[in-house]
Amino acid sequence: MKKITYFIYLMFISFNTFGQTYSTGTIQLTNTSGLAMTLRLDIGSEVNMILTGPADRWFSVGFGATSMTAGTDVVLCHTNSTLTSFDRVLPGFAAPTVDATQNWTIISNTVSGNVRIITATRALNTGDPNDYVFSSSPSALSIIWARASANNYSLTYHGGANRGATAVNFTLNSDDFALSQFKMYPNPAKSSVNLSFPDGFEKFNIKIYDQWGRIINEFSTNDKNFTFNASNYSSGSYIVKVETNENSFSKILIVE
Repeated sequence: MKKITYFIYLMFISFNTFGQTYSTGTIQLTNTSGLAMTLRLDIGSEVNMILTGPADRWFSVGFGATSMTAGTDVVLCHTNSTLTSFDRVLPGFAAPTVDATQNWTIISNTVSGNVRIITATRALNTGDPNDYVFSSSPSALSIIWARASANNYSLTYHGGANRGATAVNFTLNSDDFALSQFKMYPNPAKSSVNLSFPDGFEKFNIKIYDQWGRIINEFSTNDKNFTFNASNYSSGSYIVKVETNENSFSKILIVE
């Protein structure tokens, strides 16, 4: 039974590590009127980024640095059209050079008023030595940023007023935290198991895993309260995994 319990525990940790996302929230990098920049990073099985900046000039952010250190991984809005060389690396105190492998996938690149909004995604660890490796667990991250001193895309010196550095912290995504509050009772159980879900979600997919990692039951419901019958389950440990569109959380169920 120790091996079975340990396997269940490992599966439980795996589900709740990879099912959760961590977020910086929207970070105000600079609030200069007409030239503001913001950044949001969401970390799950991959990293998703929303970067905003002035629509009439280049702007850039770098990861894991406090200054223009050689080898720093940066992204650069280098044109007002298609971002073909968004992924860059700093050679030092000079304009970032194009990374040979473009690992960021641009999801959208739109302009609203004078604000450019870039949404992009990539793997946490691309295997590219020029790319920063994002952690799958919450941690602090140093960010550098810069923008052009004039309304153009010429990569000339930006000046001291158009660059900065900050540290951001990742916290559990609010939706993940909300979903983690779902209730399961009684536990241990002998027959019926009740699930009670928090507000803010429209549909729940429920998967029951046995001690060998096999799915033995699946349910879908739109109701905040759901009951399933575990009377035909063998005595032992099970994992109850609840999924929504973008979030998931698991709990261990004991059947007597």
